[in-house]
Amino acid sequence: MQKKQRRAVVYIALFALSLAFYLVWYFIDGVILTEDASSYINMQSDREPGYCLYLLLFRTVFGAKLGIHAAVIGQCVIAAVAACAITVGLTKLFSLGYLGGAGILAIQYGITLSNRFVAQRRYSYYNSIETEGLAYSLWVFYFLCILGILYQKDKKSFIGAIVWSMVLISIRKQMLITVVILLVVILFSYLKTKGWKKACICALLSCVLIFAGTRFVECGYNYLLRGTFAPHTGDSSFILGTELYLADDTMAQVIMDDNDRRLFFEILRRSDDNDYHISYAGKGWQSLTDHYSEAYDRIKFDIVMSVIREDQDERGIPDAEREVDYNRIAGTMMRELLAPCLPRLAKLYFCNLVHGFVTTILKVQSLLNWVALLLYLFYGASIVLLHQAQKRAAWNIANSIYFALLVLFAIAVNVCFTSLTIYCQMRYMLYNTGLFYQAWWVMIITYLQTADVGRHGGEL
Repeated sequence: MQKKQRRAVVYIALFALSLAFYLVWYFIDGVILTEDASSYINMQSDREPGYCLYLLLFRTVFGAKLGIHAAVIGQCVIAAVAACAITVGLTKLFSLGYLGGAGILAIQYGITLSNRFVAQRRYSYYNSIETEGLAYSLWVFYFLCILGILYQKDKKSFIGAIVWSMVLISIRKQMLITVVILLVVILFSYLKTKGWKKACICALLSCVLIFAGTRFVECGYNYLLRGTFAPHTGDSSFILGTELYLADDTMAQVIMDDNDRRLFFEILRRSDDNDYHISYAGKGWQSLTDHYSEAYDRIKFDIVMSVIREDQDERGIPDAEREVDYNRIAGTMMRELLAPCLPRLAKLYFCNLVHGFVTTILKVQSLLNWVALLLYLFYGASIVLLHQAQKRAAWNIANSIYFALLVLFAIAVNVCFTSLTIYCQMRYMLYNTGLFYQAWWVMIITYLQTADVGRHGGEL
């Protein structure tokens, strides 16, 4: 009983400390209304339903003014729970002890501190109105379920990973990466114990449930809000914003519909007037990705959406049919421009990859780019060193290696997928930043325990 009571006290203290840590930035900086905030508050058709519904819940309960503050406080509470969950979860799983657990928690806090004092934004994501304020915490819950599948193979983790994947995708389509990660982990975990047939069935079933569930939520949301059972308009455009950043007048010949071709020329004209084209980017991969990141949202939301909406007004398209019509125009244009844009897409994709891998663990900067490369090399060397130490290993040394490799895989999936659809700015990459350094910390503690250099005391 004393052990349980002591553990309960530790958990309560851990949560209280975490809650105070995340709330302090709300009290200092208040609510940060980002550039995207209004589109989620107004529940625009180009936004996924998840975060819009989250904000709607608090507005309904607390009113328009207090609702925004309540939503941010809710994000801080969820962030505190996530910090506790990752600290307790990794400490138990890898027998890290108090010192190891403190390192996990410090890394979790460190991401927020770097955003507040080092990054250009200078604020905590958890007291801002943007999807990351909620999605970062939910990603932690998802990843803990993934670890549960990998190490414990329990049904609770399996169901949890599916649910969190659906929730995350409903908040950000970028989170389709959760399906890829889940698919690979299920196959890896169940192949030996259940055989390849059952492993494939489990993986396929999880994917079907996630895709069907998220599509039903999204279409149902639009039906209740707009009277149209259709996905949000962002789905139709996929990489259209990127294609239009790379396109030129000579590509108009691949657009078959006369009206769509007219819209294409108008979009290019407005983009050119604002220097939103690759021809205005400087030399080098960093200059290209910086310019692309500045132009992408402006092309997609300020130009493409405006041009298509103006065209719909001219054609007298009823409100109930606008989403379907928007999806048709944007989707058709995207498919027709894909082939002629491929060579330029390949170049931009490579630059995005480099930017994404650097941004995941450091800030993009001439010197820090090379430091990031060294960090990845040292991370890989730590995996090799730990593998060589396996002869005198504790029970969890292989688990530490699997965890490090899983995090590396998650980083690669996120960078590769995000690079296909949008630019790899920091807020899209931070999901795995803490996990990268936490996995490295786990490897260090595990190696010290295996080498009998450090003794851990107590459990969380």
